[in-house]
Amino acid sequence: MIWPLILQRTVLLKKTIHAPAETVLALLHNPNVLFSLSPVVAKVTPNADSSNSYTFTEALSLAGLFTFQATSQCRMDSFEDGVDCEVVAGFGTKLRVCYRPKPLEAEVAEVSEDSTVKSVFITLPYVLKTFTVAHRSILEALAVR
Repeated sequence: MIWPLILQRTVLLKKTIHAPAETVLALLHNPNVLFSLSPVVAKVTPNADSSNSYTFTEALSLAGLFTFQATSQCRMDSFEDGVDCEVVAGFGTKLRVCYRPKPLEAEVAEVSEDSTVKSVFITLPYVLKTFTVAHRSILEALAVR
């Protein structure tokens, strides 16, 4: 048996937000808001060929010693119940992120983020750690909006 070059992992995050689910959904449907919530996104440019496609640049750090920028492509699809984002990044990394807010009470919602991360086996630990830290921060920033 040959060990696979590309590995896949699932990341599930949830956050309770003190706002109606409709308000949270409206924020998630706004690409400018969604990108601005990320602590690593430095620049976002809409792609001219599609209204839901973006090129974004992240400012990343490797072990706190080396900083670099990485540019990726993202397609964001809005649905009645949430947002799906598909990202193609460097080194064969692909991400699928699905945000779904649901009401818990009249003024309280829970946002679930169900993500699939695919990456080359050698980079997967770094990608997973960076992704999880950034996306926890996104949910925290969403909660204070």
